[in-house]
Amino acid sequence: MRFQRLDKLINIEDGYRRRFKIDSLDVVLAREGDDVTAFSAVCPHQEQPLEDGCIENGVIYCPRHNYGFDLRTGQHIEQQCASLTIYTVHYEGNDVGILMAY
Repeated sequence: MRFQRLDKLINIEDGYRRRFKIDSLDVVLAREGDDVTAFSAVCPHQEQPLEDGCIENGVIYCPRHNYGFDLRTGQHIEQQCASLTIYTVHYEGNDVGILMAY
């Protein structure tokens, strides 16, 4: 696995949300309260962008159809569509990123 740096820890304040394009991946890094998460930038329901979605109680809601996905498991909260891809957030020194396969 290789570390893919996304941002500096000092930049990631409460409410932080930023989209990153890494090779073929499209990832959002977000922070709500103490939780820093990384997830696919598009909703699996109809491929709508998620960086502007609302995060409440560990669930991201798609801004288009309000589909909710658990940010720990990626599962749709009503289990009516495919799961959202979740990436493990990794820290190296002052850098925040994800681990990627070679």
